[in-house]
Amino acid sequence: MSNGAAHVRWDPARRVALWDAAFQAARRTLRAAGLREVTTPVRVSAPALEPWIEPIAAPPGYLATSPELAMKRLLCRGGGSMFQLSHVFRQAERGRLHAEEFHLLEWYRVDEDERAVMRDVEAIVASVFESTRSIVQRVAPGRVPEPPRRWSRVGFLDLVHETTGLRLRGDEDEPDLRRSVEAVSPTLASALVPSNAVANADIEVRTLWAWTALFSAWSDEALDPWLQARVEGVHVVDFPLALAALSEPATNGGVAHRFESHVRGLELANGYRELRDAAEQRRRFETVGGLRRAYGQPELPMPEVFLDELASLGLPACGGAALGLDRLVLLAAGASALDELTLHLEPI
Repeated sequence: MSNGAAHVRWDPARRVALWDAAFQAARRTLRAAGLREVTTPVRVSAPALEPWIEPIAAPPGYLATSPELAMKRLLCRGGGSMFQLSHVFRQAERGRLHAEEFHLLEWYRVDEDERAVMRDVEAIVASVFESTRSIVQRVAPGRVPEPPRRWSRVGFLDLVHETTGLRLRGDEDEPDLRRSVEAVSPTLASALVPSNAVANADIEVRTLWAWTALFSAWSDEALDPWLQARVEGVHVVDFPLALAALSEPATNGGVAHRFESHVRGLELANGYRELRDAAEQRRRFETVGGLRRAYGQPELPMPEVFLDELASLGLPACGGAALGLDRLVLLAAGASALDELTLHLEPI
């Protein structure tokens, strides 16, 4: 963030003005695209099961890690294209770019796919930068960050090959993936040595673990430096099947319709062409549950109500995304840490 307003004092009044402008920009952009605003509960009976996202217990349920499942239930009932600006909570996410509570902007476009949603990401980023510009200028004259002037799309597996020489299909199971990585990159292969608990798990759990471990190690070694060198915004698209999460598999190849959007090396958004197959979604949740058991993490309930409605009512064809608004505001303000801009007046 060296080109921005780092080390500038954002007093409470300036922070309020900054956030108000960002809120208005995000809402204005999505309303102009025809989406309607909704609100869903902050406490839920069961969160979506995703690797390494730990919910905060709020008996008799959990604080929402995302409004995704609740919004999809509205979509199943004919709610139409919609968005929500919500507070979400994720345990033990603390640091310069992480917080246990943050603002998530989530939206869904019915009868459109992830390409339309990527264009939304670009529009929201441009709008927030533009709407906060005058405020940032008053705080740090002459040091206002510029938004990306263009965006590119690059395939996940193409980028792995470009940065490591490793050629993958995307549908390798754990043994096949490990052999492929060992043949090309000893450094990355060292991340694919399973613990005893993981080694004794079933093949789907081992495969999820292996791809997740590879993604983490590759991000640290190659992806993050590659992204930080880009002045344009970057959508990393076509994730491997094991990392599909809640996205639909592609009809050809071993990839899924998932993307992540990055600006100046910072991940801002994660989006999908949404999976509509309830049986497949249950299988993926169960695999995450198996990975949690292998690591001795607390059991999480299956989101049965969501899965039942996905099966009985059906999700319309749609694309969706979630964007971390706190990180986008940080970029627009040129700050170096979320704490510089938070509206909380005392530490939690």
